[in-house]
Amino acid sequence: MVLEEEIPRFITWIGPAIVWFLFVGGLVAVLAAVVAWLTQSVLHGPLVAGDRVYRGVLSGLRDLAGMSRGRIWALARLAIQESLRRNVLVALALFALIVLFAGWFLDPGSVNPGKLYLGFILAATNLLVCLVTLILSVFSLPADIRGKAIQTVTTKPVRTGEIVLGRMLGFAIVGTVMLLVMGVVGWGFVVRSVSHRHEVDVAALDEISAEDGALTGWEGRTTLDRKHRHRVELDASGNGRTDFTQGHRHEINLTGKGEAGPLGTYAMSAPTGLLEARKPLRGVLRFLDREGRPSSKGISVGNEWAYREFIEGGTLAAAIWTFDGVTQDEFKKGLPLEMIVRVFRTWKGDIEKGIAGSVRVKNPQSGLTSDAFYFTAKEFSIDSLLVPLKLGTTTTDGGTKQVDLFSDFVSNGRIEVVLQCLEPAQYYGVAQADFYLREGDGSFAWNYAKSCLGIWFSMLLVTAMGVMFSTFLAGPVALLATLSVILVGQFREFVDRLFAAQISGDTTLAPGGGPIESLWRIATQTSITVDLDPTSAVLFMKTIDTWLLAPMRLGSALFPSLSSLGTSDFVSGGFDIPFDLIAENGFETAGYLLAMFIAGAMCLRAREVAAS
Repeated sequence: MVLEEEIPRFITWIGPAIVWFLFVGGLVAVLAAVVAWLTQSVLHGPLVAGDRVYRGVLSGLRDLAGMSRGRIWALARLAIQESLRRNVLVALALFALIVLFAGWFLDPGSVNPGKLYLGFILAATNLLVCLVTLILSVFSLPADIRGKAIQTVTTKPVRTGEIVLGRMLGFAIVGTVMLLVMGVVGWGFVVRSVSHRHEVDVAALDEISAEDGALTGWEGRTTLDRKHRHRVELDASGNGRTDFTQGHRHEINLTGKGEAGPLGTYAMSAPTGLLEARKPLRGVLRFLDREGRPSSKGISVGNEWAYREFIEGGTLAAAIWTFDGVTQDEFKKGLPLEMIVRVFRTWKGDIEKGIAGSVRVKNPQSGLTSDAFYFTAKEFSIDSLLVPLKLGTTTTDGGTKQVDLFSDFVSNGRIEVVLQCLEPAQYYGVAQADFYLREGDGSFAWNYAKSCLGIWFSMLLVTAMGVMFSTFLAGPVALLATLSVILVGQFREFVDRLFAAQISGDTTLAPGGGPIESLWRIATQTSITVDLDPTSAVLFMKTIDTWLLAPMRLGSALFPSLSSLGTSDFVSGGFDIPFDLIAENGFETAGYLLAMFIAGAMCLRAREVAAS
C-alpha cells in the first residue's frame, strides 16, 4: 500500500489544525466583508456601505443564534420528500445492476482479485452516492426560488440559516440511507466473489525424502479454480499450506486416511490474505550506499515518481528500518515481519523465479547482527517472515551461536531490520511503509465500514457545497462551481508537497519545481528528474516560484480534498484504517461543513429572495 506521508497522531494534529482553520476562516471572512463593503460603496457610498455591512453581519449572526431544531427538522423532512418525488431511489436500482453484471467484466484471475473487487465496489458506491446528493443539492433551492415556492417558507417565521441547514440535513439523510444499502450489498458481493476453495490434486503429489531416504513430506499442486492454482507443501503427517498466489493462500489439513490419495482426503480452508485488516507497526527507513556508508537516500532508477528508492544488488547497499515499541508482551512468538519489495531488473533473467535477497535483524546499540534469512522477492505480493525467539549469529572466530531475540537484539524497545539484494546488477525498490511488523489483525467487516465512513464524509461535503453554491447561483452554474472546487481540491496535497519542496530544496517531494521553473523546463525540454545548476538565473526563478506558491498553498486550504478522505487503499491493501486518520478526517469534514453552512446562510440572507 502506498503511504507517502506518515499519519500523525490525532492529539498532535488537532491543535495546529484548529489554529489553521481559525486563521483561514478569519481571513476569508475579512476578505468577504471587504468585497461586500466595496460593492456597497459603489451603490451607496463608503459610510453607508460600512453601516450596511456591519448591520448585515450582526443580523446574520442573530439569525444563526436563533435557529429552531423543530423548524430545521421540518425543512429536512421536506427535502427528503422532495428527493423521493424525484425518484432518487433509482440510483439503488442502478447500483444493483452494476453488482449483478460486474462479474462479467472483473477478472477473478487478476494479480490480486480482492483488491480489484473492493476497489471497484467502493469506487462505484462513492460515485453514485456523491453524484445523486450533488444533483439534489444544487438544483433544489434554485428551482424553489425560480418557481416562487420559496415564498411560502420565507413568509413564515423561518430563518435563512434554518433553510440552508434543513436542506443540508435532508439531503444528507437521503445519501446516508443510500450509502447504508449500497455498503451492505457491496460487502456481500465482495465476500462472495473472492470466496473459493481448491482441492488437492492427489495424483500430482510427489514425495519429499531426506538424504537417508526417510519421508519428510509431499509437494504438488491444487486443482484449477478462479483461473489459478497453488503449489502445495505438506509435512509427513499430511498437513500443510499452499504458496502465496494472487494475494492469498490456503491452509490444508488431512481429514481422513484412505485410498483417495497418498495419505487420504484433504480439507482446504478459505483463502487467507485477501480480506484482512492488518495492524502494522511501522519503522523509520534509512539507507547504506554500495560501499556500506550511510546515505540519505537510495538510488534513483529514473522513475519520475520517487516514492520508492532502490538499493543495488551484489554490493553492501542496504535498506534499514528501525522499529520502536517492540516488546515481548506484544510479540510473544517472535517478530512477524511482512515486506513489499519492488524489483528493477537491468537484465531480464528468469522472470518467474524472482530476485534473491536477505533480511537480518540488528541491535541498534551494540551492532550485533543475526545470520541472514533468505527469500525471493516477487512483484505484486507480500513476503512474510517470522523472526524466531532464538536466532543464530556468527562469532568473531567464524563459529555460530544461538542468541535470544529480545535479550540480545532489542534495545530499549528498538530493533533494526536490514534488507539487501543479493543478485548483481539487479535492484530492490522500497519505501518506508513497505516493511512493517504485524501487531495483530482487526475485523475486515469493521474495516470495510470505516471505509464507507470515508465515503460518508465525502457525501456530506458534496451536499453542503452544492447547497451553499445554490444559495446565490443558478442550478447549472452551482453544479459547475461545485465540480470545479472538487477538481481543484484533488491537487491540494500536491500543492502542499510542491511548496514544501520549494522551501526545503528536497526535490524528491515534488520534482519539477514551481510554475516558472516548470514552464522553463517545458520550453527547454529538461526532464523534471534533472537538477538545475545553481546559477543566478535559476536562483531568481526559484525565488519567484516561492512567492507564487505561498498564496497558492494558502488558497488550496479553502478547497476540500475528497481523495484525502478516501480510505479504500487501506481496505483493498488489507490494512486496518487507523483511528487517528478517521478522527482527523471527521474533524476536517466538520470544519468544512460549518464554514459552508455559515457561508450559505449569509449568502441566502443577502439575496433578496422575495424579489427573485
